[in-house]
Amino acid sequence: MITRKVIQALYKKYRKLPESTDCLDIPLLFDAAGKYHKVTIDMDGPVDSIVIGSIDPESLFHRIPLNRVHAIVPFEEWVAIVLHSSIIFLSKRSSKVNVNVRMEKPSLFDRICDYFRR
Repeated sequence: MITRKVIQALYKKYRKLPESTDCLDIPLLFDAAGKYHKVTIDMDGPVDSIVIGSIDPESLFHRIPLNRVHAIVPFEEWVAIVLHSSIIFLSKRSSKVNVNVRMEKPSLFDRICDYFRR
């Protein structure tokens, strides 16, 4: 089960980009989630991208540049594509997709400003 702690651990563990896109476990996407999500790699554009067919083409998460992917992590029922500020979870058993968007915590300066605005 993917909990809030697991999500926070993913962001913490994969906070930096890999040295190369060759370090990503791209075959895992095809093996685990390719059947239900129609995952393809588009190498014809200006930037190599992962295209997820089960996500609406109008969505920001439909086409993801490979040079923005921090990691591809398998779970029992999901495959996670970890980005800097979001994680895309693709189900291994259906076309279900979940996206977690990390909300930035307000800085100390922001909190002080909010205090004086009240």
